[in-house]
Amino acid sequence: MKMPTVKWIGAVALLSLLPAWAGAQAARPKALKVAVVTFFSGSGAVVGGPSVNSAKMTIDKINQSGGIDGVPIHAQYIDESGGPTKNVAEFRQLAQKVDVVLGYVSSADCLAVAPVAEQLKVPTILSDCTTNSLFEGHHYKWVFRTQPPASANALAMALYILKLHPHLKTIAGLNQDYAFGHDQWQYFSAAMRALDPGVKVRTALFTKLFSGSYTSQISRLQGERPNLLYSSFWGGDLVAFIQQAQAQGLFGQTQVALSLGTQGGVQGLKALPDGVIVGSEHSYLMHPGKISNPRLAHFVTEYHKRFGKYPVSTYPYTLRRALLALRDGYQRAIKDNGGNWPSDAQFADALEGLKVKTLMGSMLIRRDHQAAYHEMVGESVHTSQYPFAVFNHVITFPASMIMPPPGTSNTGKWIASLKPSLLAKVPAAKSYSH
Repeated sequence: MKMPTVKWIGAVALLSLLPAWAGAQAARPKALKVAVVTFFSGSGAVVGGPSVNSAKMTIDKINQSGGIDGVPIHAQYIDESGGPTKNVAEFRQLAQKVDVVLGYVSSADCLAVAPVAEQLKVPTILSDCTTNSLFEGHHYKWVFRTQPPASANALAMALYILKLHPHLKTIAGLNQDYAFGHDQWQYFSAAMRALDPGVKVRTALFTKLFSGSYTSQISRLQGERPNLLYSSFWGGDLVAFIQQAQAQGLFGQTQVALSLGTQGGVQGLKALPDGVIVGSEHSYLMHPGKISNPRLAHFVTEYHKRFGKYPVSTYPYTLRRALLALRDGYQRAIKDNGGNWPSDAQFADALEGLKVKTLMGSMLIRRDHQAAYHEMVGESVHTSQYPFAVFNHVITFPASMIMPPPGTSNTGKWIASLKPSLLAKVPAAKSYSH
């Protein structure tokens, strides 16, 4: 008579565990609530319009295709303007209202928000800010970045210049006085010295973020006459610099290289003269002639048809990649969870090692939560095809050439260890007829 009793006790014990096990399964929500944070006001507002346009278009496409396993994405859009303290306070409020936070442009804001996201255990996908220090020395579980770090963009710029313009031996810098601006100049100047020991680094000037006036700095640089001026200005600062440098004749005296040269949008590209070296910051550089990639061509056409503008800056592409990572991460987590809706932790786990198919190739979210992606650099040219500058002599640098290896704790030291022989591996420039 003991055996049935044992079986009955075991069955009761098993049944008693079922409610707890079932409770561990995340309930399928009516909607996946996300917050998209970007600039809508101030000098950074030039980035907000393209970011939100692309987000709305991408979310509409996902929802029209059935959402994420039947769950639609509902987004709210938050103005990033106001600085790190304001953004941290706002993030704490968002953490109580949304499932995932995406966005952020300023490196200062990302550095402030990331530890809070970790503390509150909120899945956070940073789509734009690129300071290398975000992950150096940090091992986040909840924070990911779908944009490569500043060093990758700066290294690609140095490789392009030394490959196509090896005669530019004296360089100077004009960058914004915060984490990103200092990072960009550190990595670019270190790369130039490592890849060409004959390069001489001259003046490095740093200006207050969103100051908008650079006439005195331009005059000083004109007096020093470096062969090359390197700047990582973006947003309204970039537009103001291009306009003021053009008015003061700087472009006719010095070769200018803008690592984020598309980020002034159409307004900045209209003022940009021919022959400026420009980086795409891991997005698309429009070029003369037909776009050969049909998916990319469709996106450009659809974006222009819907919003009356061309997606010329980095922001339509970076935010789109973040949203695709969101979608693909949830789909992977659902599959790994036996078809059930995943917990936040399961979603975060699924993002590690995720490959995302983008308009311009595959993006990998590495195990260190940093995305690996290619970079495009070209030279500005005006044609009758577009009412703004587009780009020719474009080189696409593979991620394997420009990304610091996973676990790199000092990117500056890694760049300084590079050898001039790397230049021989740079892909050929692609030129377009116009």
